[in-house]
Amino acid sequence: MSSVTRSTMAMAGGTMVSRLTGLVRAATLSAAIGATTVAANAFDVANNLPNFIYAILAEGVLNAILVPQIVKAFGAGRGEDYVHRLLTLGTVALAGLTVALTLAAGGLVWAFTKDWSQEQLALATLFAYWCIPQVFFYGLYSLWGQVLNARRSFAPFMWAPVANNVISIAGFAVFIVLYGRGDHPLESWHTPQITLLAGTATLGIVCQTLMLLVPLHRLGLMPRWRWGFRGYGLGTAARLAGWTGAALVVSQGAMWVAVKLASGAAEAAGPGQVVASNAAFTYALATYIIPHSLITVSLTTALFTDMSEAVQRWDYGAVRRDLSYGIRTTSAFSFFFTAALVVLAVPLVRVLFLGVPWADVHAIAGVLVALSLGLVPLGITLLIKRVFFAFEDGRTLFWLQVPMSGLWVVFSLASVKWLPPAWWVIGIGLGQSLSFLAGAVLRLNTVRDRLRGVDGPQLALMHLRGLVAAGVCGVAGYFGLRALPYGTVAGSLLALVVVGLGMAVIYAAVLRVLGGRELADFAGPMLARLRRR
Repeated sequence: MSSVTRSTMAMAGGTMVSRLTGLVRAATLSAAIGATTVAANAFDVANNLPNFIYAILAEGVLNAILVPQIVKAFGAGRGEDYVHRLLTLGTVALAGLTVALTLAAGGLVWAFTKDWSQEQLALATLFAYWCIPQVFFYGLYSLWGQVLNARRSFAPFMWAPVANNVISIAGFAVFIVLYGRGDHPLESWHTPQITLLAGTATLGIVCQTLMLLVPLHRLGLMPRWRWGFRGYGLGTAARLAGWTGAALVVSQGAMWVAVKLASGAAEAAGPGQVVASNAAFTYALATYIIPHSLITVSLTTALFTDMSEAVQRWDYGAVRRDLSYGIRTTSAFSFFFTAALVVLAVPLVRVLFLGVPWADVHAIAGVLVALSLGLVPLGITLLIKRVFFAFEDGRTLFWLQVPMSGLWVVFSLASVKWLPPAWWVIGIGLGQSLSFLAGAVLRLNTVRDRLRGVDGPQLALMHLRGLVAAGVCGVAGYFGLRALPYGTVAGSLLALVVVGLGMAVIYAAVLRVLGGRELADFAGPMLARLRRR
């Protein structure tokens, strides 16, 4: 596993810098327009429209088909030609989709909001005209990035978003200098402000995408127009994309319900009430996804290529070993991050989002805690999803996704019906975590039949150890945090360092005493390499 570890660490480095600069980006944006203001919610809806479409394209259509299909094509000696034809087809389809979505901007904004005034809808629509073209560049970024991943060039795909974040931070900082910070009333928004804020966000995505041309050129895979698609196996790719795309439509349909319900929380609470709404949900989501991206996404990306090659060799034992290793390793890290985010949510949000008031900090932190409870099952569902992608089986994933999304929708609707508005988004976040837990159980049972086993006893023992270690370090962290003043930014930073490090040491020690070696086995090759140097 040393090569997997090296690839994972290279990607994790890029992901860490990307996510940290992404948090600076989010903090700068919240300083510019607030976290619970009318303008913040309007921009959040507009800027998340391309993310919503990108999730379907990248996680469904593109990630599902590209790596296994490219691995197969290169194995058959026709990889480069196949890549160019696939990129040509994808580019044309993305262009048509982007034009159609831009023309439908007003309807899309209306569909993602609840009980908004005409003025707020109009502002969000103007933002959307600038933001929706990101769909084309997000799509190209995913297309080109999956080509690089299939050729084991993992790091560029993870580092490229740093360029996006740097450009966005600069643009949002200019906005603060020119127009001030905090709450900007609806009547104060004019073309220059809208263009600067939303145009900067889109320019960042353009630069992020173009960064991938450099590694593509080095591999001799610079995109070239190559027409003619018959006889190249694209029919199989299209069928797989249809099923996986349908599964992501179901998944994003649940996300649509969640965002729409969250967008109505502020209106339901009434004037003067500070409650988490859709913008607070986005900020919490951006925070909790960092540990997931650092280890789980990086490790899964490296293992996906290995599993795809193993499936082509009919080596199910190798797939089983990769899946077991991936689940045990990611869960070992995720248990700690779950405990840390639950205990340290308030000081973490206080440090990350410097420009927001204390009431907004607590609103975001509550959502962050609810989302963090789903970190472990989220990693399991992602790894098993890649196994089905390696087998080019999108149909099974579709039917497994339906109950997951259904549970989230039902829980979200129940939260809005039975909880006060201040708890709506917290309930929505908790519903997402429960849906991941249900999905992990369903997918484990299904993939066990496919692989004739999933190393069940080792997985159960590791998760029991991780749960105990997380509980012990969580209790210690809770009492440690109570002993420190963290009402100021400096106090919150001190609490994060002292309590966070203490929790990490306790977690690793308890896990080791209980016999868990996942952390050591993962870090061992890198530590040995550093010692040799």
